[in-house]
Amino acid sequence: MNDIQLNQASVKAHPPKAYDATTSVAASWYVAMRSDDLKDKPRALTLFGRPCVAWRGASGQAVVMDRHCSHLGANLADGQVKDGCIQCPFHHWQYDEQGQCVHIPGHSQTVRSLEPVPRSVRQPTLVTAERYGYVWVWYGSPEPLHPLPDIAAADVDNDDFMHLHFAFETTTAVLRIVENFYDAQHAAPVHELPISAFELRLFDDWRQWPEVEPLAQSGAWFGAGIDFTVDRYFGAFGMLARALGLNMSQMNLHFDGYPGGCVMTVSLDGDFKYKLLQCVTPVSDGKNIMHMLISIKKVGGTLRRATDYMLFGLQTRQAAQYDVKIWNGMKPERRRSELPT
Repeated sequence: MNDIQLNQASVKAHPPKAYDATTSVAASWYVAMRSDDLKDKPRALTLFGRPCVAWRGASGQAVVMDRHCSHLGANLADGQVKDGCIQCPFHHWQYDEQGQCVHIPGHSQTVRSLEPVPRSVRQPTLVTAERYGYVWVWYGSPEPLHPLPDIAAADVDNDDFMHLHFAFETTTAVLRIVENFYDAQHAAPVHELPISAFELRLFDDWRQWPEVEPLAQSGAWFGAGIDFTVDRYFGAFGMLARALGLNMSQMNLHFDGYPGGCVMTVSLDGDFKYKLLQCVTPVSDGKNIMHMLISIKKVGGTLRRATDYMLFGLQTRQAAQYDVKIWNGMKPERRRSELPT
């Protein structure tokens, strides 16, 4: 879908709870789950150390709220969606998309006019949006401070691109993962990229990339670039590329960063190849999920597209696994309470 579906009706009254106090998490948009994984039944998930439930309202819009019913704490993920509301499995209290309790059994229409459901009976909700095949939530402030990044290539109905979603569980700090997006010096040791030189550049002027204007105007854009001089395509799929005469000498990476992740644009010998959305979602203390979406430009016939899908899509997923293995073996960060004073 091209249009963002935004739900923030109840956020002012119910700002999100604090995440793990040992971790600094930027106020930003974070992936909650894949859109395809949220259908007609509620789904339990944990975000920012907070038990949540996701479900779809009557309009089809994704809703993410606290998982435990405000009545006696029953698990709403064990309930059902009924009449456009989520219904608690215990006493059948029903909550609408804004988290307001709108029905309690025993409150007939006659009684409700005299004794309505109290307005204070509600479930805290998170701001949600849906784009690029993901359900997103806003975390860190009562209302969003910046929009989602605008990535036309990543829209799921953009038939000019091939899309591949994948995700990995990690146990290292969010900041370490975000820093890794821009770490050029690990390209040769970890990914065996045959580089002879590289240059890292930082950008202050966003006007060369007009699609980032909404982020830049919100003060949420960070621009960078890495130019690699390479000898050939690399990795297992690189052998296929070399056999087809697809060698290259320059790899140019452009990064449009935002507080919760970045969008990487990859060009080879000046020819745009694909965009890669990278973002990491804090789940609980010591557990994060790195989500990646690669959108590969369709070029040529079936064989060429299959080659590009393997070379850029599958190899990128394989390369990410090398990073994850290192991250998951890193020494845990010390809790703030354990730091010397």
